[in-house]
Amino acid sequence: MAQYEATRDYLQLLQQADADNAPEQLDSPRAMQLLAAVTNTTDVLAPDYATADLSLLTNACQYGVTLSTRLMQFGMGAMPAAVLLHSGEQARQGNRNAERFQAQLGLLLPYLLQCGARMQPLVDTWLTVATPAELAGLGPGGTDTLRRNAQRQYLEMLEVMRAQPAGSTLKRTLVHALAETAAPYAQMLQLEQRQPVRDALKDALEQVDPSDVPLLQQAIAGFSSDHCGTLCQS
Repeated sequence: MAQYEATRDYLQLLQQADADNAPEQLDSPRAMQLLAAVTNTTDVLAPDYATADLSLLTNACQYGVTLSTRLMQFGMGAMPAAVLLHSGEQARQGNRNAERFQAQLGLLLPYLLQCGARMQPLVDTWLTVATPAELAGLGPGGTDTLRRNAQRQYLEMLEVMRAQPAGSTLKRTLVHALAETAAPYAQMLQLEQRQPVRDALKDALEQVDPSDVPLLQQAIAGFSSDHCGTLCQS
């Protein structure tokens, strides 16, 4: 099944489950098969993309963003507006959803990290051939917008990992994904932008299983490298 079709069908299931207040509907074999199709890294991320295909890859990654966001917001549509005004309540509901949808987010969130890592070499190549008009399309922040987005995404995933209960499957899955994608994310950032990420990773060392500490140390090493790609240098 094509990724677009899987995303469309999964959104329909998600909307129905939310309307029925029945999160267990998303545990069905059909729902998990659709999610596996959306996040199939072999089909979506493995192809030898050309620089001109960057927008295709961006769209493929955006499907994962859409679904993970909707899962984290599950049940919020039924909450009174006065409750939703309090960001603390939204955060608590998001944490409850993260705990409830461990299996689903265990597919989606690592996929998003892998998306960013896969885009890194394409972005570097694109920057060497982009026209002034294309670069202007990045907005007033220019290439720093891309760097800040990469930094924010990695830090957000790190925070999701830290928020999970000790020993949870999602926590361990995210630790592995953070370690595997640290080097390409670091290459997108300028050296001073790597420091906050490195500090956050060090702070997280005490919050993971001792057996996972070497993985976070691997991620710290990635953000300690002085290797600088085109985006980093721009």
